Amino acid sequence: MLRECTRDPDSRQRGRRGIVAIYGSKISLVGRLLLAFVCSLLVSSFGATQAVREQEPARPTPPSELSVDEAFDPPVSDPAFAQGQGPVVVVDERHHNVVSLASYLRPVGRFLTRDGYSVRAGKDPFSKLSLDGARVVVIANAQGPTGAPPGTQAFPEQEIHALEKWVRAGGGLLLIADRAPFGGPVTSLARAFGVTLDDNTILKAGDDGKPTGVLTIDVAAQGDASHPIFAGVSRVVYVVGESVSGPGAVLKAPRGTYTGATAEATRGPSAAGKPLILAFAYGSGRVVVIGDAGIVSAFGSVGGEQHRGISEADNARFVRNVFRWLAR
Repeated sequence: MLRECTRDPDSRQRGRRGIVAIYGSKISLVGRLLLAFVCSLLVSSFGATQAVREQEPARPTPPSELSVDEAFDPPVSDPAFAQGQGPVVVVDERHHNVVSLASYLRPVGRFLTRDGYSVRAGKDPFSKLSLDGARVVVIANAQGPTGAPPGTQAFPEQEIHALEKWVRAGGGLLLIADRAPFGGPVTSLARAFGVTLDDNTILKAGDDGKPTGVLTIDVAAQGDASHPIFAGVSRVVYVVGESVSGPGAVLKAPRGTYTGATAEATRGPSAAGKPLILAFAYGSGRVVVIGDAGIVSAFGSVGGEQHRGISEADNARFVRNVFRWLAR
């Protein structure tokens, strides 16, 4: 019935003629009105169901669908620093981070260690004491306390103040907040640096017509190719992330993309030109904000491609550049 109702008027008219031919009598006015009424109910119900589906709260990809790509182990022929002599990189694990050295950053941590950095997990609240000696801090997909309502902030004001003061004095911050719902919990932290996380999902229509957030982006066309973080980088793969707003936009969403509240959204406002990566000076320090954790993570899809994220395109080179720029 729904198929009949959603056909074009000419098709429905041909169908009615067929019915008349079969039954040898005309459909009464009452019958036509009844059919139109039933059709309107069915089409409205179908549209409402689709709208509700697209308005459901955004949810992260279940861990059961992803794996850590332990095979990510590229050689580093020209390390930035002598082994073990480089700056200290602290990767936040205090704030229920989905992405950390305990998960998708574990192989990346080994990669950075070969580049000369001293990489360690940060398990304490941010304070002057805990930040002492660190050169770069990485925060990826931080979340609020367990059981807290959606959107609860991951960082209390005293930690935000300590981190902001540390960056202003010369520290390097890599802040990563993936697609919705990961932007919400770090809104206050981002705002302290003049950044807005849009807490959306940047999508395009895939070859099969379904939405996809995997974007292969030409840096020369969509970014500031002269920026040091893109040295030797032609393409990056943005893996289902969000857009961001703030100073120092160095990579933007390409044409044909749109914003969705969730990764399942089939339509939305154009995202073309929206910033995806920011890189800027902050006092004596530096900040890089990326709206996608996948670009810096070593992960695979269960039952699918096993080497994604940092293994794709020039992502690994991009990651090395980001840390060199932040550590300078």
